[in-house]
Amino acid sequence: MSAPAQHASRTPDASRGAQARERMILAALDLFGKHGFDATTTRMIAQAAEMNLGAIPYYFGSKDDLYAEAAGYLAGFIEQEQAAPLQLLKAQSARTNDVHQLIDQVMAFMLTQARLLLADKVPASWIQFFLRAQAEHGEAFERIFAQVVEPMQQCLTDIMARIIQRSPDDFQTRALSFVVLHQFVCFRLADSVLMRRMDWDAITPERVEQLLDVIAPHLRAQLLSAAHLPVHP
Repeated sequence: MSAPAQHASRTPDASRGAQARERMILAALDLFGKHGFDATTTRMIAQAAEMNLGAIPYYFGSKDDLYAEAAGYLAGFIEQEQAAPLQLLKAQSARTNDVHQLIDQVMAFMLTQARLLLADKVPASWIQFFLRAQAEHGEAFERIFAQVVEPMQQCLTDIMARIIQRSPDDFQTRALSFVVLHQFVCFRLADSVLMRRMDWDAITPERVEQLLDVIAPHLRAQLLSAAHLPVHP
């Protein structure tokens, strides 16, 4: 049999295998996020993925390995979603030293990230997975942090240093970049409280924009104040 024919004969099986792996990873990501590592059994994951229990050791080896793969999947998803906005921020900020322009660029990036976080595209269980991984300080957290959190944080820290004219290693620079990056996260982490407080039954794109209309001026004022610039020209 020729090489192309061999490849063709293996492709359907390979495709089915990839689909099976992804179904189990998605089920694991959801259940680990909702219940935590210890409370989630491999049987629960297999049932949610509509797979035989033996598929987990066959494709992944162990529950720990599947947990690591779920973390990698989440990291890959976030990395892919933020790749273009982050690259644009890096390119734009490299072309200017004007503080107002740098602030505008950071604002645009942060609003893009906020829309991603608050959209239904990111399930609540995925957010909970990250929180649980963060609390455990294990391999899963290290993988997500190294792949997506650190690159984004480092980029913002470098730009923030130019905005407030301090070293990237300065405490104020690092603290400000952390606050700017993570203050939007609280809205997603407390989305149930947010919806109750706002008397909403869901967070829609229109409601996200309403929130951002309130938040954005405060973030801009925070950056202008840190740069010792007038908040209201």
